[in-house]
Amino acid sequence: MTALDVRPAAATERTLAPDLGRGLMLLAIALAHAHLLLYAADHRPGPVDQAAVLVRELLVDDRARPMFFLLFGYGLVQLATRLESRGADRAAVRPLLRRRGRWLFLIGFAHAAVIGVDIISVYGLALLCFAGLLTRSDRALLHVAGWTTLALAAFFFAMSAGEHSSDALMAFDPAAGATDPAVMASSRFAGWAFVVVAFGWQVLPAMAIGIWAARRRILEAPGEHLPLLRRTAAWGIGLAVAGGLPWALVSSRLIETPTLPAAAAGALHAVTGLAGGIGAIAAIALAARRSRRGPAATAIAALGQRSLTFYMFQSVVFLAVFAPFTAGLGGRTGFLGAAAVAVLTWLLSLALAEAMRRRGHRGPAELLLRRLTYRA
Repeated sequence: MTALDVRPAAATERTLAPDLGRGLMLLAIALAHAHLLLYAADHRPGPVDQAAVLVRELLVDDRARPMFFLLFGYGLVQLATRLESRGADRAAVRPLLRRRGRWLFLIGFAHAAVIGVDIISVYGLALLCFAGLLTRSDRALLHVAGWTTLALAAFFFAMSAGEHSSDALMAFDPAAGATDPAVMASSRFAGWAFVVVAFGWQVLPAMAIGIWAARRRILEAPGEHLPLLRRTAAWGIGLAVAGGLPWALVSSRLIETPTLPAAAAGALHAVTGLAGGIGAIAAIALAARRSRRGPAATAIAALGQRSLTFYMFQSVVFLAVFAPFTAGLGGRTGFLGAAAVAVLTWLLSLALAEAMRRRGHRGPAELLLRRLTYRA
C-alpha cells in the first residue's frame, strides 16, 4: 500500500478567500467572546455599553459562527480532494477525517478550561458525526441545510424567551469572577458541555452549504460566479442587518417588549445571522478577486492560515487581561472595554501571524493537529 501523501498545501495552492475569511472572522470571534469574561457585580451598563451591545448583536453574534462553519465544510472538501489527487483512496479519507475530529474534540475540551465557549470541540464533533455529508448528493445537502435552519429558529426562539424572562440580558457571568483558577475551570467545563450538546448540530446548515459551494469551486474561481456572489453578498448582509435589528434593540435594553415578541426576534436574529455569514463570505470572495495581495491582505491571510493557533491565543490573552487572579480587568470594565481589548488582541495576532509568515513558521496548533492526525 502506498504511503499517504499528507504534505500541507503549498502557499501557491492555497485559495485567498477562505484564508481572508478566517483571518477577519477571528476579529468577530474575539468581539463575541471577550465580554464573556466580565464579572463586575456592581457594574450598571450605561448608554455606551448599550451601544456596544447593539453593534455586537447586529454585526457579530450569530453572524461569525456561520462563516467559520461554512469555511469548515468548504475546507473539508478541499482537504479530501487534495488527498485523493495525491493517490489516497476515498475509503481511507473518511477515517482520517474522523481521527482529526477526535483530536479536535480533545483539544477543544482543554481549551474550554480557559474560556468555556469553544468552537474547536464543535468542529471535532461535526467531523465525528457528520463526515458522511461529503458523499451526499447536492439535493441531500440542501435538504439538510433547510431542515436544520428551521430547527435553529426553534432553538433560538426558546433560548431567547429564556434569556428575556430571566433578565439575563446585559448581565455578566459570575463564574468569570472566580478567584481560584480550579473553580473557574470547573465552571467553564459545565458551560463547554452545554455548548457542545446544544450547539454541535448547529454546524450543519452552514457546513452543508460550504460543501455544496466547494464542489463548484466558488471561492477558487469567484470570477466565474460573479452574479451569484453579488446577489448573495447583498441579500445576505442586508437580511442580517434588517433581521438582527429587533433582537439587537431588545438585548441592548434600548426597547422593552413582552417575552413572545422577544423570542421571535431572537429566532429571526439567528436565521438571518446564517444569511449574513454566507453573505459575508461572498463579499470576501469578491474582495479577494480584486485583491493584489497587498500588505494588509497578506497579513490577514497569514492569520487565517494559523486560525487554530490564534483562536486559542485569544483565550490566553483574555485570561491574562480579565481574570481576577491575573490583571483583573474583567471586574473593572464593561462591554465597550471588552470590545477594545478584543480589537487590540486581534491586531496583536495579526502582527504575530505576519512575523511567522515572513520566517516561514506554521502555527504550532496546526502542526500539533497534523502530527496527531497523520501519525499513523
